[in-house]
Amino acid sequence: MTERRFVLVDFTHMSREGYLRLYEAGRVYRLPRAVAHAASKRGFVAVDRPPHWTAPSMFRPPEALTEAEVVEAEAELKALQRHALELVDPKAGG
Repeated sequence: MTERRFVLVDFTHMSREGYLRLYEAGRVYRLPRAVAHAASKRGFVAVDRPPHWTAPSMFRPPEALTEAEVVEAEAELKALQRHALELVDPKAGG
């Protein structure tokens, strides 16, 4: 599953297949959910282009999104999904 995101700053990410991917500021990409979540936590992406957004300097080197951050984001998303799908036991609550 992917999510459409507007890239705020240039950043790179090494895919699980071993490919280094560059995401360029000012463009819209379909990102895997865990990558989108991790990049959002770091402020690299937004759902839409923010008003008054300006592109970063071309001399600014790309940020790096690590696999550890993506794995952590994937675990967070799974926990949120489990929480959302939990059945409430009427005897336990009160």
